[in-house]
Amino acid sequence: MQDLIQIARNSWIVMLAALGIVVGLGMVGYGMVSGPPARSSLQVVEGTITEASRVTRRSRRTGSTSSYYEMTLKPRLSATELKLRVPTIEMAESDVRSLIGGPVRAEFDSEQDVYVLSSGNREVLTYANTLERRNLNLRQYHVDGIALMIAGAVALAIGLILGYRKRRREMADSATVVSR
Repeated sequence: MQDLIQIARNSWIVMLAALGIVVGLGMVGYGMVSGPPARSSLQVVEGTITEASRVTRRSRRTGSTSSYYEMTLKPRLSATELKLRVPTIEMAESDVRSLIGGPVRAEFDSEQDVYVLSSGNREVLTYANTLERRNLNLRQYHVDGIALMIAGAVALAIGLILGYRKRRREMADSATVVSR
């Protein structure tokens, strides 16, 4: 056991593998714990969409881009306007344009992400479709986390084997030096 601890402390491969396993576990945990809110916990507002724009953001860290529609909703019973967001993949631009100036009913979470959007009798954005698309992202965290844990376990095994061989050679060399 002492040898394994010594090998783990002296091997950068083992340290990186352990880090990969921990990060992978975190990703799997995030994918399992996080999830879209229940429909009953969503805020509901009726009003008029006064304007809408498409916003695209590029992540410096990953280089990926995300795009969403930002819609300004003027509620019927309030003077304060709300800025609501819908990912562009969930809604067509023609649907967004058709909503401007008309009465809508929006169901959204605390971060102003819209899950249901309807105009009159027509649901432009349904809760079931929104959940399906957003759960895909969470499943990707789960899959990536498992892949990272597997890669970390393989690297850990390789690092331990290489470290054990190195330690045996060092012990054999020190034994031959002592016997001379």
